[in-house]
Formats: sequence, structure tokens, C-alpha cells
Amino acid sequence: MGTEVKQKQIKELLQKLNLSINKFAGLVYEALYDDDDKEAEQKLAENIKKQLQRKTTKEEVLDSYLDILAEQPSYQALNLDKVRSQFVNHSCLNDDITMSLTELSGELDKLI
Repeated sequence: MGTEVKQKQIKELLQKLNLSINKFAGLVYEALYDDDDKEAEQKLAENIKKQLQRKTTKEEVLDSYLDILAEQPSYQALNLDKVRSQFVNHSCLNDDITMSLTELSGELDKLI
């Protein structure tokens, strides 16, 4: 999945879970840090807002946000039947097949 698809997924999930960026930032901050710093949470909220718009946001960051959302009881209560996709490299696939599958996956993501 590409960055834009993951950004769209996160935005849709936030809407379905009725979470503002500020509330989501609180969840992310709680998952990453042990302290309770409202000012740092506010800065994180600003960063998240930017990360959900920039095409240069690293997919790993977005993956961590999706993981945090998926752990929420309200997410599980929605029964979204979504399985988180994740690339796993297999030694049985040569590089040509892997590249073809990656391209196909990207094309399918655009259709969604």
C-alpha cells in the first residue's frame, strides 16, 4: 500500500471512530510515551495533521498509526472486517515476480 492510501485509511477511520486529530494524538502519545505532557500532545497533533497531508510521510509512521487505531476497542466494535496488509519477503519469489506483484498491488490500491 502506498502513503496516500494509508493516509486516506487513517482519515476514514478517525471519522468512523469519531476521533479528532487531538484525541488521536492523545492516544498516540499515550502509546509511545510514559508521561502526561499536554503541550507535547498538542505538538504531536500538529505533526499528525501534517503527516496525513504530506506525500513524503514515511509509511512506517502511518503503519504505527494504523496499529494504534486497530487496538482501540471502538475499532474492534465496528467489525470492519479489514485485514491489515503487510509485505513479507519470500525467498521462493524471484525479484521479477516480486516487482510485478508490487506494481499490481499499487494499481489495486488506486482503484480502492
